[in-house]
Amino acid sequence: MLRSSWEPELPAEDLIPLYCMWIRALCDTGDLHHAITLARRAADELPDEADILIALGNVHDLRGELVEARDAFREAILCEDAGPLAHYNLGAVLERLDEEEEAESCYRTALEVEDEPGAMYEATAALGALLRRNGRLEEAAGVYESYLDEDPINVDILVEHGICLSDLDEFELAVERFELALTLEAVHAGAWYNLAITLYRMGQHEEALSAMENALRADPESPLTLAVLGSWYLARTPDGRTREALLDDALSMLYRALDLLTEAAPDKLSGSYASLVFEEVFEALWQRDFKNEAREVARRAGQRDWITAHVLNTLNEADHGEAPQVTAFTVTARVEAGEAPEYWPQDVQGYTRGLTVLATDEDEAKRYSIEFLRTMEAPGVQFEIETVRPGAAEEPWDMVRPRARGVVGFASGRSYFR
Repeated sequence: MLRSSWEPELPAEDLIPLYCMWIRALCDTGDLHHAITLARRAADELPDEADILIALGNVHDLRGELVEARDAFREAILCEDAGPLAHYNLGAVLERLDEEEEAESCYRTALEVEDEPGAMYEATAALGALLRRNGRLEEAAGVYESYLDEDPINVDILVEHGICLSDLDEFELAVERFELALTLEAVHAGAWYNLAITLYRMGQHEEALSAMENALRADPESPLTLAVLGSWYLARTPDGRTREALLDDALSMLYRALDLLTEAAPDKLSGSYASLVFEEVFEALWQRDFKNEAREVARRAGQRDWITAHVLNTLNEADHGEAPQVTAFTVTARVEAGEAPEYWPQDVQGYTRGLTVLATDEDEAKRYSIEFLRTMEAPGVQFEIETVRPGAAEEPWDMVRPRARGVVGFASGRSYFR
């Protein structure tokens, strides 16, 4: 249909939307090769049209070409007809390039140039999340409030505002936001989950449990909801059910949460989210004296680099104890396998990586590194320590108080080789 309507001599006002529709159709069908070809052709013909440049940037973004997407959106902003979308899109790309200061500026500009106040939901949500992630809770709350002044019944922004208020310990106001959101959308999983967390913080544990059960009913495949509810069940005194039945339900939820994460496609999963879920499950098991099960959870997390500093510290305290004087070492290890474990990328033979280790001397640092790798990796994987040097990357370790010895973090990511 798009091809049949194509006329090279169409005026620009008709040609621009046709180009944009055609590019989007190609993207929607996954034909990114032809989409980028057409987008570049359109940009060559109409280099001063913001919509065309935005379309070009979007295709680059979908292809994972963030630098090229950034450049296209910057060019779009220079056009006379540039609107808020170009600023928002640029901010979203900059944020993924870790250029957060400029990303924040783009989000704020998108809100300022929007000719319908409160209509730029994406920029509001992105700016609020960025501010919250950096601990600027009061500013984030103000962003959400400004949006809600114009659109007071946007459920997602009500929930985001409620999360912010809860983190600011304004629990009653947070509960009001979540309850209003649920009045508008009774099965909103995020509203139920965050209402439950807020009620738990207020000490209303029974009400929190009921709300978390509603969150699970709204989204039965949420790993975090399964992990939190499972941990609450594990800590709960049986009421109308046998201890064994309650324990079975709790463990089923905890392990289901982990299975959902390990079965998910890597490009669909946030590492920080997976780490949060694994830590929740580990802590639930560890605190209830399921130590062996907790160690297995830590092993699964370590295999995928989802293990957190808290989990490492807990294991180090249990296995190696604390020492009054320790040194931070950076250990470079080489890991190889004849047959790659299923949790490695395909067609690789091994990887090198840096470990941050607290130890009393180099030999101890080497021993803790080998012990960690042997614990985390599958049987049959071979390890070699290439370098051990004092000093840990960008980490101001306080060596005055006793510290748990062992691997405490990663100085660099895995560098796989074939």
